[in-house]
Parts: sequence; C-alpha cells; structure tokens
Amino acid sequence: MDMHAWWWRVTALGDSAVLLPIALLLAAWLLLRAGTRATGWWWLGVLCVDVGVVALSKLLYMGWGLHPPGLDFVGLCGHCALSFLVWPVLAALLAAPARRRWRIVAALLGALLALGVTMSRLALDAHSPSEAVLGTMWGVLLAALFLWHERRPGRLQQAGGWMALALLLPLLFTYGRAFPSNRILEVIARRVSGHTRIYTRCDLPRALRGDACAPPRVGMRRR
Repeated sequence: MDMHAWWWRVTALGDSAVLLPIALLLAAWLLLRAGTRATGWWWLGVLCVDVGVVALSKLLYMGWGLHPPGLDFVGLCGHCALSFLVWPVLAALLAAPARRRWRIVAALLGALLALGVTMSRLALDAHSPSEAVLGTMWGVLLAALFLWHERRPGRLQQAGGWMALALLLPLLFTYGRAFPSNRILEVIARRVSGHTRIYTRCDLPRALRGDACAPPRVGMRRR
C-alpha cells in the first residue's frame, strides 16, 4: 500500500459519515440511562456547537468571502474538529470503569488517532495548515471542556463499560464513505447569500492560496 492510499484510509476515520453516527449513538445511549442523562444532554450540546461553528466558518466564506485576513482559510477543517471531539471522548468512556489515570491515557490515545486524521488532511492537501490547525484546536477545546465537566467521580464510570463498544458499529457500515457536507453547505450558502455562485479557494489572493488552484498532485484539491 502506498502512502497516498494509507492517508486515505486514515482520513476516512474523520469523515462525518463515520463520526456523526457514532456521536449521535453515544448521545442516545447516554440520554436513555437515567444516571447519565445530564451527561447526554451536555454531550449533544457540545457536539452541536462543534458542528455548528465549523459549518458557520465555511458558510461565511462560501456566501460572502469572509475569512481571517492574511490566512489561506476558507473554513475550519471539519475532519479535524470532529475527530478531536469524538475519538478522545469515546476512548475515555470506554475506559470509564478504570482508574482516572487510565481514562486519561485512553483520551490521549483517542487524541493520537485524531492527530493522525489531521496529518492525513495535510498530506492529502485537503486543507491548508491554518484550517487544519484551527480545526484541531477547536476540537481539542470542546473535548477538554466536556471531559473536564464530567471529571467528577462516578459520572463517567456510569457511562462506561464494554457496552460502549457497540458505538463503534457504524464503522462497519460507513467507513470509507464520504458525507456530502460541502455540497449541502454550498446549497445553503447560495440560498442564504442570494448569490448565484459561491466563493472558492481560487477567490483568495494568489499570495495566500499559492498554487492551490493548480491541478492536485495527489488526486485531491483543497476546497
């Protein structure tokens, strides 16, 4: 297997087609249990904030060309933001019955997997460094807030256990598929902004985007 194919396999672990079903199943599982219902609502709220801010950052550019000045940036990397939220939290829940130090180790291992997703987005030239780094920071912040909020003894222990492995079932059905988030956002951007076309990376100043609009070297172009 060449490195290009390897990075595609890694990046698939950060696609919304995989992570959203896992995250929503986790929310449902927590909400259905009386002892973890508050945790479930907290998780659902954090998830909505994560996805909402990523979508907003992309819509602002697609619809109106708004972006941080001086950066090659057309929106936060959703793969990075969602990976750094879901994988560390899921790993911590799987290790919930264990001692606190092992829950921390599990969360760090989840973050390591998410870091692989970030590296894959850069290796595939799917995002600029600023988009990947800022998306990563956003996901890390929300995961840290969630785990800190649930740090009290007994909270995560009630949520954990081997039954949490069932949350990984979506991997069997959705791994390798691509959620059409960008196409959905493009439609929304056109309708909300009233413009007939959306802003793309090619509309950024050449000094910022470099050769991003040139034919891609590895079969994928930054959007």
